[in-house]
Amino acid sequence: MDQTLDEVNKHCSDHVQAYAACVENNEKTWKVDCADLRKALTKCTDDNVTLMKLVRLNCQSTIDRYTSCLNKNSEKPETCMDSLRDLYECTEGVGQTLEKMNRLKNKHHDDAKKPGVVE
Repeated sequence: MDQTLDEVNKHCSDHVQAYAACVENNEKTWKVDCADLRKALTKCTDDNVTLMKLVRLNCQSTIDRYTSCLNKNSEKPETCMDSLRDLYECTEGVGQTLEKMNRLKNKHHDDAKKPGVVE
């Protein structure tokens, strides 16, 4: 997860800072006032951070359930712990799959460099 946050900060730090400032400055109306900044941040992460794009592709229904729960229970967000746990498990599964794919790709690349191995 730290690697993903590093990638988000590397590629989208301006978007993150603008969105965070908007949320902070619009405590009661941030969902509406900051919607365009949120969309821009989402686009930036989708375009530049592979894991974020894969999470959105593979976990969208879980993300939607969690978001819906938070919207319905804004006064008691702890009500959404089961949805948050499901989202965590989905994102971790995607992250583990991406790590396995990267290891296989690196192994294949390393094997191809060995003498006598023909691609």
